[in-house]
Amino acid sequence: MPSKQFGTIWKAEPHTIAKITILEAYLQAWFQIMGRSMFGSDILYIDGFAGPGEYTNSAKGSPIAALSAAKTAFTSVGSHWKAGAIHCAFIESDGKKFEHLEQIIDRLDATKAIRLYKIHNSFRDGINQIKAEVPGSFSEASPLFVFIDPFGATGVPFSAVSEILKSPRSEVLLNFDADGIARIYKAGDSANCTALLDEIFGNHAWESGLAGIGDFTSLCRQVLHLYKQSLRQLPNVRYDFAFEMRTHAKSLNYYLVFASQHHLGLEKMKEAMKKVDQTGTFQFSDAHVDQPGLFRFDQPGNYSPVLFAHFQGKAARYKELRDFALNETPFINPKSMLKELELKELISVYSSDPKRRKGTFSEEKIEKIVFKGSE
Repeated sequence: MPSKQFGTIWKAEPHTIAKITILEAYLQAWFQIMGRSMFGSDILYIDGFAGPGEYTNSAKGSPIAALSAAKTAFTSVGSHWKAGAIHCAFIESDGKKFEHLEQIIDRLDATKAIRLYKIHNSFRDGINQIKAEVPGSFSEASPLFVFIDPFGATGVPFSAVSEILKSPRSEVLLNFDADGIARIYKAGDSANCTALLDEIFGNHAWESGLAGIGDFTSLCRQVLHLYKQSLRQLPNVRYDFAFEMRTHAKSLNYYLVFASQHHLGLEKMKEAMKKVDQTGTFQFSDAHVDQPGLFRFDQPGNYSPVLFAHFQGKAARYKELRDFALNETPFINPKSMLKELELKELISVYSSDPKRRKGTFSEEKIEKIVFKGSE
């Protein structure tokens, strides 16, 4: 199935601008954290489908947003910068878009601390090219962040994503076109379904996992669920979260999938999401198969039953609860949900603090939390 077709530059929809806002906000935090903490290590950012660099209604495409974040971070950290250089690589396979991107980047003020790589190639071959240029980010503990924003369902082999996430400090933000993948599945052999889906998922689990699902929206959600399963089977991926960006007409636009190896990465990504105003022409929607509702970041009552159901009848350490909250809910930590559950007397909290107040949860002093079982 062919990728979506655009001109050299086009009008960005509100959800596209929101996506870039999320990316820039996250990168500002990421560059600063890595710059302050990674002594002597170079930092590598890759835009896997960079596009032309701008839109007809916005001068800031993802490459410009990334460079702006890098410059802001470097200036903000100043003399406290401990890392090495920032490397920014922009991969684009379309000749006209790449030429336009080059012109846009070349007009920007150069900064010695930022090294630029403009790569006219496919995503997979472009990754291999930058891997040869900056090998330490793929084989050592140097920070690596890859933004993968393809123009359609294909072009992102799971093998390439897996290779990126082998690095111990790597993260990925992927625009995942579950709608397009579902359409490939429905088209069957006429769309070269087997070869394409094997490449996308990195395994054959989609054959049984998608079988028998008639409703198209449910099929899209199951496509995402299977992809997240593939991510979680990777040895280093411990944190992942997916959310939909939907129009107010409630039509699915796409999923954004984030995968990381450290809880702080997912915490900062959710903080970046919270900065985006959802009162305009799009909303965030939960990306779980069994929970399709819209969500807000200030409504723990919507998710405290989910937390309770998962741990019902069990005792859990705070870290387990934090990781569940990060991976399965919109929240950065479980505290607001735990407060609701404690007020309903559904949990018992064991703390080393004899003066602990009900509804408060100090990470260092919580020994365990016991969830009531079924009556």
